[in-house]
Amino acid sequence: MRIHAINGLNYVLPADNRKKTTIIQNNCLNDSFQKQNIYNAISFTGVDGKGRVKQRGMLFHISSLPATRSYCGQFLDKQTDEFIEFLQKSHQTHWIMNPLFALGNDLCPYNASGRFSKNKYLINLNELTKSKYGNLLKESELPDDITAPLFTMDMLKRQKDPRFAKAYSRFEKLDSSHPLKVEYKKFEKENDELWLNKYAAYDALSEKYGTNWKKWPKDIQMLPEKVKDGDTTFEEYFKGKDSDNFKRYKFEQFLYDKQFTEFNNQLKSKGIRLILDLAIGVDPNGVDTWANKDIFLLDKNYNPTKVSGCPPEAAYPYTQVWNHALYNYDSPEFWTYQENSLKKLLKEGDLRLDHFVGYINRAEIPTKYETPDGRILKDSEIFAPKENGGMGKDFFKPDWIVRIDKKTNSRGENMFELFKRVAKEQGLNPSDCYILEDFGPLAETEAYKEFKKDFAEDFVSQRIPIAMGIGENINKPQDKTNISNPKNLAGQKNIALLTGNHDLPPLREYVDLLLDNKPKNLNGDNSPMLFRKFCKEELHLTDEELKNRDVVMRELMKWHYTRENVKQVQTTLQDALGLYFRPNIPGFWNGMEDKYKMKTTAEALLPFWSRVFPKDFLSRTEKTGINPGYKDLADDYIKMMDDLFEKSNTTC
Repeated sequence: MRIHAINGLNYVLPADNRKKTTIIQNNCLNDSFQKQNIYNAISFTGVDGKGRVKQRGMLFHISSLPATRSYCGQFLDKQTDEFIEFLQKSHQTHWIMNPLFALGNDLCPYNASGRFSKNKYLINLNELTKSKYGNLLKESELPDDITAPLFTMDMLKRQKDPRFAKAYSRFEKLDSSHPLKVEYKKFEKENDELWLNKYAAYDALSEKYGTNWKKWPKDIQMLPEKVKDGDTTFEEYFKGKDSDNFKRYKFEQFLYDKQFTEFNNQLKSKGIRLILDLAIGVDPNGVDTWANKDIFLLDKNYNPTKVSGCPPEAAYPYTQVWNHALYNYDSPEFWTYQENSLKKLLKEGDLRLDHFVGYINRAEIPTKYETPDGRILKDSEIFAPKENGGMGKDFFKPDWIVRIDKKTNSRGENMFELFKRVAKEQGLNPSDCYILEDFGPLAETEAYKEFKKDFAEDFVSQRIPIAMGIGENINKPQDKTNISNPKNLAGQKNIALLTGNHDLPPLREYVDLLLDNKPKNLNGDNSPMLFRKFCKEELHLTDEELKNRDVVMRELMKWHYTRENVKQVQTTLQDALGLYFRPNIPGFWNGMEDKYKMKTTAEALLPFWSRVFPKDFLSRTEKTGINPGYKDLADDYIKMMDDLFEKSNTTC
């Protein structure tokens, strides 16, 4: 029997599916980087003289790490330190994360309430017992050290919220000269007007009235407008009522910022840069729509008239409806909001722009649709099965795609010119700090071609060969648009080559299905044959070696790390260790119910974005029970990366 992890838990494969697992990764480190500002010091392009890619990153959300006295991963924790050590040993130059914004009950980091407040449950309570935090908590007051394979929002609230409240009450009693109080005042000064006051106000009111502000009393719905008009301030409004809640939420964001900064400096000291993720939209019931109503496309009742999503595509033949409120590009306030949020995010790390094609050709999915026979369908009714009166999950009207790349701000800048300017004003090179989830040929519209013509050198573009038809070059060597062809990669600039991402099945699953003659990518029925040809002609594997999945995985990973002119190679933890772990499955309008229908495997039976690996999984070797260790897999990966990127020969 073989234990495999699915979404951070484990299941047993039948004996005939036994497969060990190995894989790879990397980092660029020398003593001089310990003393430098990494964001300004590292600027890599392409491969080194020995044909090895210089930028190498691993995608893994910190919340999936185990932690001490926390249901999810957190900053400055022993378990987080062990993962950072693994990144360093495996020669990684980047830790790539999904968004870190404050979460709703669905725990999805791509459905944030707003762009500024962050996930307070990543705060490490253990740190609050230290003198530098004014001993805000006692050891005896910390939660029990219970490890769970998954967590819910309710679990996090019960574990941490009462302790945040206790810490805040003691913080209030500290002398104003205490260093922690001085730091807090500085944090307030820098952030109050920009975002902190309105976010704290929203959180305080949500605790009293619920998280959907459109169901609040009318006068509170319009509070941000009253503040803008000068009728009151947030501080005046909360004076004497719910004041503690308002101030406590500000304090929690301060704790996050303080610990995140220390965590980020820890990464920099080891030569590792952070790549964060910017979701394409925000929750229509969240703080950003409440505080900035004019920057969204809303009706008179402040409900979205259209929402975000994307049409069916070859890799995923169903309409996805994400239900974000759509931005109003004709609003001057939108451009200010966009610029301010970019500035804040770029101070924290480099930035991946999620679903980049939506910045050019936006899918505007209506919340109400009239059928040809005159019926009115609303929201999820539109995409219900035809036999149930809907239009079907693959229904999509061509005119729902709207080109927005020509929209400009008061300076005459389009979105991409704004991105470039904001980066340069912070001393950053745009081509080093922006990574686009564009996937090349899948986004090949006229607008996309224009973007590539004007801005290709200013942004890094992601590619996932195995999901897009790896091996197609065998039959179509003359096809210059096929990014799976290694010869064509050489003609492109600023490419980030991915082994996988948070949405796709793990690389191991693709390899298994393709070698088992089960089509799993964009080449359809020909995929297994093309993949075998790729393995023989590009990876130089024999028929006998093709029987060993470990060998195929190792050589496939090596192939990624040795592509000429590829700027970055991005892998995932699950691909590095060869695990069947998938943090997310793309959804339809109706969320979890439809995800269950789409994929009836063990993956679909678990909550999304809340799986946690077992404690010390990188240093233990046990393979039985529900908490296996993966030290042998981690060691195999490190060894492979050592062979590819020997420290003595690594130059930055």
